[in-house]
Amino acid sequence: MKKIFLCLLLFITIGLTSCGNPDIRTGKVSSEPPYKDEITVMHIEAENDDFRNYIDEASHKLNIKINLIPCPSDANNRQAEVATILASGNTAIDLISVNDEMVSEFKYKGYLEPLNDVMTKETLQAYPTDYIQSIATCKGNIFSVPYLMDIMMLWVNEKYLKVSGLKSIKNLDDFSVFLSQKYASNTYGYGSAWEETYIYNDLSQFINMFGGNYYDWNNPDTKAAVRFLHDMLKSGKTPGSQMIDRYEQMEQKFIDGKYGCVFMYSGAMNIFYNSGKYSKNEIHIAKLPIFKKASTNIATWQYVLNKSSKNKAAAKRFLKYISGKEGSIAYSKAMKQIPARTDVILTEDISVPDLDIIRKYVRDIQLKARPLSSQPMRDISEMGNLLQKYLSDEITLSEFCNSAQSLTNLSQSNQ
Repeated sequence: MKKIFLCLLLFITIGLTSCGNPDIRTGKVSSEPPYKDEITVMHIEAENDDFRNYIDEASHKLNIKINLIPCPSDANNRQAEVATILASGNTAIDLISVNDEMVSEFKYKGYLEPLNDVMTKETLQAYPTDYIQSIATCKGNIFSVPYLMDIMMLWVNEKYLKVSGLKSIKNLDDFSVFLSQKYASNTYGYGSAWEETYIYNDLSQFINMFGGNYYDWNNPDTKAAVRFLHDMLKSGKTPGSQMIDRYEQMEQKFIDGKYGCVFMYSGAMNIFYNSGKYSKNEIHIAKLPIFKKASTNIATWQYVLNKSSKNKAAAKRFLKYISGKEGSIAYSKAMKQIPARTDVILTEDISVPDLDIIRKYVRDIQLKARPLSSQPMRDISEMGNLLQKYLSDEITLSEFCNSAQSLTNLSQSNQ
């Protein structure tokens, strides 16, 4: 009897071993293979099924168990929570997905691990040089690895183009003609998100296209851009209601046909495409109109490495993968988004609508990092508040420019 019991016990043990690895805490058998390393990633897309599948594939490929945890979707809450995690010396999170505003603040505070050994000279050649130097670099060190490219593009509603009589919007004259048409009740040629923390994007974008300089508010081209935004609002070419809109509201109004065109980052492609309204006969991206200078904003989402991480070697293996061609292509195909590597955008077969137009932006347009300070959320909000006062005629253009110059001078001196 004892021999039979021992044989049965041996049989069960062998069976359990062949099926997976038992968790000694729960006694349950895991179907996952044993991993050499383990890291935890706090990510804006942690609850997206497509992203989780991408991470699962990377996990198996790299032999790293990658745990995902979400971060707040609201920009201010996200910035505050991540800052608290990093400042506290928390070791539970290794990598964090951040935007330009976040890395622009954190890189000055000693929270982040330098990534020069990941972003080598060879790898850097695949990224926009001006952008890396402006956003990811501080005192000779690189502190982030971009994975998603956001290019500010013109999006148009083809139905509005037909009414306007234009085949495309090529320049400032065409843009002005397009905005001047009377399309329908409660519809506008141009729409945007002018809530005080978002209007900064339009401000810097129009300054780019008018050939101005965000740091020089006496520059006549800078003033022309600001005046143009004011005159659009006063002439009814864009609605006053957008003064409280963020991108979520703007995107939905564009999908609903309330706006003829918008400037919006390429990261919105999935939102517009999945709405069922994306096509050559409805809403779609278009070539950037050239006002005075062929220049547009870019931003990225990127990874930073927590300086307090206890798994830096494994985290850097993951970063080397996602910054390489293979990982970049895999991300783009999984998420249907533009990768941060420009060589992949220009040469690889990635599954993104209107890739030919996107490539023209990368080839033909100056891709500029947004001007961000070491305290970006504060300065963006203050600039937005100032601009709203000018647009509402609470202050004059001269008063706005003088205050804007003082704000940018102060933000530069604090870096």
